[in-house]
Amino acid sequence: MWHYSLGVYWRGCEVNSVSDVVSNEEIAGWIEEISSFGIRRPGTLADSKAEEYIVKKFEEFGLTDVEKQPYQISKWDAREWKLIVKESEVPCFYTPNTAFTSEDGVEGEMVYLGDGTTKDFEAVEVKGKIVLINVHFPSLPVSLLESMSYFVWDPEETLKDLAHPTTWIYPNWWMAYRLACVNKAAAIVGILADYPTNENRLYIPYFGPLNQEIPDWFLSRLGLPGPIPGWLPGLWVGRVDGENLVKTVRETRRPIRAHLTLTGGVEPATTHNIVALLPGQMEDAIVVHSHHDGPWNSAVEDASGVAEVLAVAEHLAKIPLSERQKTLVFLSTGTHFGGPARGDTTFIESNPSIASKLELDVCIEHIAKDFDAEEGRWIDTGMPEPRAVFTQGGSKEATQQLVYTLASEAQKHDLQRLIILPGNTPLGVPTDAMGFHRAGYPIYSCISGPEYLFDPCDTMDKVAVDQLNPVASAFIETIKKIDKAPPSEIRGH
Repeated sequence: MWHYSLGVYWRGCEVNSVSDVVSNEEIAGWIEEISSFGIRRPGTLADSKAEEYIVKKFEEFGLTDVEKQPYQISKWDAREWKLIVKESEVPCFYTPNTAFTSEDGVEGEMVYLGDGTTKDFEAVEVKGKIVLINVHFPSLPVSLLESMSYFVWDPEETLKDLAHPTTWIYPNWWMAYRLACVNKAAAIVGILADYPTNENRLYIPYFGPLNQEIPDWFLSRLGLPGPIPGWLPGLWVGRVDGENLVKTVRETRRPIRAHLTLTGGVEPATTHNIVALLPGQMEDAIVVHSHHDGPWNSAVEDASGVAEVLAVAEHLAKIPLSERQKTLVFLSTGTHFGGPARGDTTFIESNPSIASKLELDVCIEHIAKDFDAEEGRWIDTGMPEPRAVFTQGGSKEATQQLVYTLASEAQKHDLQRLIILPGNTPLGVPTDAMGFHRAGYPIYSCISGPEYLFDPCDTMDKVAVDQLNPVASAFIETIKKIDKAPPSEIRGH
């Protein structure tokens, strides 16, 4: 299925690549090197190594004014965690960015509250108790996205009737966490009930300690009535282990005591946005970016995005200045997985001269393979993960120009399973381009959301290596076309 809202249809495309863009294999080599540094959470040694790697590559490509721009974050770091129920240790993992206990931990009766709804909490007194709930990840019907889209490229119709599972949407946990705080529970344990394996090491929620300020727009999107009033320790348990735990709680007639420990701390730390310039004949600027941090070694999230930015930079740096109109800014942001400062908004605030001339942000994330889960194992489907490009210009006409330009390149380079969406869907722009979009800048933001994204199994086998050159080539050609367009056609003024 494919369509374009302006009534332009393409059929019988000629698959193409840009011959002098680095190969799939070389881009994959960059991804492997970045992911080899270790767990790249902001403020860690591994992420610092990634920063130095990006700086070195930008300098090798001949970019100018390569700079590490520092900013402060709050680094949440767990040291030990444990859950004991009926004198047996239950396999578990910390819920990132929740509260810490003392070395002695907390002890209390464990109560199972199903999905943790308001009604569930009203039925049971939870003060001083350890709350056990199911955590659900809703499925996103692709047909709903198609109905809101500008363009779909899916010639083999693999998206038809697909309901895409998510692990970045879990509203019932947010509500249960808030209710547990309000009702003065001692702690909360979430069962990853919809996750297809028994893995418990999902790095969610990921944007910073929950005792710090969470934006009102985020809370309202979750349906939460105001700030979270408190801060509780939390743990995850896997689906199968959780089912066994629920069975134990339900079948034991007398109250069950549980002991939960989560030690660690929150410290100030420094991370960096990496910024490099490729000057053009004009000051008007196009930013090309991704983020260098990740929850684990994270080949897809987002070593793959960084490598795509490097591929675009390497190619465009070869073009003579006389053939480049606009200044290109290559950016690798430092906090997708930390906070409270975001890398994209920090870049805008720290670079007013660029921000005042900024015409477009091009953000590339997650070049991923599609995997299904069977009997608790990940199975490669042989297809790229479905992907979206959130696109917004400065006016209706500018948006149409952006959509047309990218759609033609997506077809030419056969970027299958791709949907181009507006920035004003109910999803908003759930990407590292969010700060640019909220600040009113036009965007191209390419992303996929594989189910395994926050799992330590995000290793090189999850990267869609055959897509690396085609994605880079499509965006290179798109940027070349935007470079020749008058700024007013993109900004809308």
